[in-house]
Amino acid sequence: MKYFFTFFTIFYFGFNCYSQIDKNALVKAIKNEPELTAVINHYIKEGNQDKLHAALFLIANIGKKGTVLIDWVDSKGTVVNYNISNFKDETTQKKWLDSVAKTRGKLQERETFLPDSKHISANFLIENIDSAFDVKEKSPFCRSISDADFYEYVLPYRVSTEKLESWRKEILGDFSQAQKDSIYNFTTVLAAGRYIDNIYQKRFRFGGNRYFGQKKVRSYSELLADKEGKCDDMCNLVVFALRALGIPSGFDGIPYKRASNDVGHGWCFVLDTKKQKKYPFDALSNNGPGFFNLPYKNAPKVYRKQFAVMRDNSIKSENNFIHPDFFENNTLDVTSEYFETENLEIPLEKKYQEPVYLCIWKNNWWMPMSYSYNPNESTAIFKNVAKDNLYCLAKYRYSALQELNEPFLVNRLGEILYLSSLKSKKAIDLNNYVNKELKNAKNNVKILEFGTDRELCQKISVESKKINEWSVISNSILVTNTLYRFIDESSNLRKIFLLKNDGSVDWY
Repeated sequence: MKYFFTFFTIFYFGFNCYSQIDKNALVKAIKNEPELTAVINHYIKEGNQDKLHAALFLIANIGKKGTVLIDWVDSKGTVVNYNISNFKDETTQKKWLDSVAKTRGKLQERETFLPDSKHISANFLIENIDSAFDVKEKSPFCRSISDADFYEYVLPYRVSTEKLESWRKEILGDFSQAQKDSIYNFTTVLAAGRYIDNIYQKRFRFGGNRYFGQKKVRSYSELLADKEGKCDDMCNLVVFALRALGIPSGFDGIPYKRASNDVGHGWCFVLDTKKQKKYPFDALSNNGPGFFNLPYKNAPKVYRKQFAVMRDNSIKSENNFIHPDFFENNTLDVTSEYFETENLEIPLEKKYQEPVYLCIWKNNWWMPMSYSYNPNESTAIFKNVAKDNLYCLAKYRYSALQELNEPFLVNRLGEILYLSSLKSKKAIDLNNYVNKELKNAKNNVKILEFGTDRELCQKISVESKKINEWSVISNSILVTNTLYRFIDESSNLRKIFLLKNDGSVDWY
């Protein structure tokens, strides 16, 4: 009876003011979950409509959210006390891992998922909501904030898949009253954001490349205890602090940097509610909000972490149908906020009863950046595609991507240029080509034919003999309007370039 009373009250009071709450998702979330029902009943009894709507938003979007626990186990499945931050560098880390492997066998990661719908308590969620509303009233940076922005950029009780903890209370306790007064006395959200970012620069730092492969997402207390990590860790830490202090903030990032071998990158933003403008910045950098210059030219996609569940396409929940990169993906495409983009409509040779993927070259193969699912149309549609990039269409079968067409360029005008259409070619000598990157290439850098990886030439640089030239291998001929791969093994740099008839070079 209590459940039906809650259900009736939700539909009578809960959907008049905030239509973005998914009714079906909400009913599914609270069914047989007394802790979630208790949160709703608490605010019904309290008679606070604003907090009730906020609770409905969080619960309706709780979906698949939860904590991912990563344990290292030995060959017998016994947990090993391993923390990457306990080691000062990769050498000491490897030495410890090797010593453990000798006695306990090779270590491997074991992943456990704890869904919030089953493990979150009513008291925890109520404390989070009350604290978020309390800071909303105190913070000058939340005055004029819309419900939608408050729900997304201040209210959420988690940032990613870290363990649940009362981080708002801990953060507010970390700041003295004088510091809080200083923050709220700033006239702009940019100044307040920089002030907070500078405080955490002294408490956390970038820990180097060895963190890139780490799956574990750490909570606020774990981050401060470990004191270092990767860019995502830095972003999580700063977003926790900003939201706890009533500064609307979020987390953007790119999964890949065009055709390089580098990993992606994540950064934060603060929201100016007066101007309705977001100011991105690299977390814990010397330049805070307002001084951001994305150094990755025309990254193919920029995505924003969302708390609200993206319900645009049901195929994201079909594990055997969608590529793993998009399975239950809950990010918002914000590429157009950073780069010039184009909406593409690409003819297909037939109708595909499966998603078609727009891919970027990465690590010697194509990696999916977006997908199109139009089973009744022989056209693939992709929105917000960054210009001046190399792409290819592919399908996903048998756990692998298979090319559907030849690679193509989307030029600065948004036009699609297939490589076969670049017919005007002429032989050239790289030593006569005026290009800074080609001219300054290091010794032993190689040029490979794109698609076959056949080595065509190599850079020979001998300072003592005043030699600095490209040496052609096996009578190879380089021609314009053709893609080539630039490989620098010493720095693990891999890029693609196009030699053009006008003597210029386009890099991808």
